[in-house]
Amino acid sequence: MVKLFSEALGKEVEVPDRPTRIVSLAPAITETLYLLGAGDRVVGVSFFCDKPPEVSKKPRVGAYLNVNYSLLEKLSPDLILVTTGAQRERIAELENKGYKVYPIPLPVSVYGIIDNVIITGIVIGELGPARRLAYELAGKLMSLHNSLHGVKLYYEIDLGGPVSVGAHSYIGDSFEFIGALHPFASSRVPYIVNPDPSTIRSFDPDVIVYEQKLGERATTESVKARLKQRGLEDLRAVKDNKIVVMEYDSLAHYGPSFFSALETMVEKVKSVLHL
Repeated sequence: MVKLFSEALGKEVEVPDRPTRIVSLAPAITETLYLLGAGDRVVGVSFFCDKPPEVSKKPRVGAYLNVNYSLLEKLSPDLILVTTGAQRERIAELENKGYKVYPIPLPVSVYGIIDNVIITGIVIGELGPARRLAYELAGKLMSLHNSLHGVKLYYEIDLGGPVSVGAHSYIGDSFEFIGALHPFASSRVPYIVNPDPSTIRSFDPDVIVYEQKLGERATTESVKARLKQRGLEDLRAVKDNKIVVMEYDSLAHYGPSFFSALETMVEKVKSVLHL
């Protein structure tokens, strides 16, 4: 066993030196485990874990806010990895049942995503592969620096209603890194729920980036229709069809594949704006 300090918990957490039966309750953590070569040590995942595709073969132990304890007991994990935020309450609950739990923090910047790769590598005893992956991701990120300099971009995702991003979001931070302007860049919150239409109209973006929800088949026309319902039909991006549709759980996913999604978004925006 090894004792590792957790900033999120403010205490040392005792974990196996090299855990062999890992349960991950967060999609970003699960993807990272596989990329570090530890997929064969993963014995259970959450309902939302879908990267990489082979994770579909793993037992589903729970969601963000609930756990199937009868299944968890059968899996007999020697380490459970969770994220912070909404899962904080689960940490104490799992610890009280005798499980070894380590939280990987929610990132507020693109650098936080990379840092989480290192943290995960330290916790599971795969620091070498973690550093190599982190350096690779950092290189991809640097290649995108200022790639959309000066572009006015409005991002939206449907989470039961329209949601955009503020300054304390890894998505918003990535927009700043690529040089794009976004309407809520000065809002010191992660997300903007039901963003104010007047603020969006005043910003008048060059391009709108819409991330699909699960099972959705969004098109430029369907995105325009949802914006028109909120009185945003006069935006230049709407009138000129400057709309980019992203796949489900692409930018919203804060695992390593986020950087590929960001690269894809940049390419699509450049294509739409003829840059």
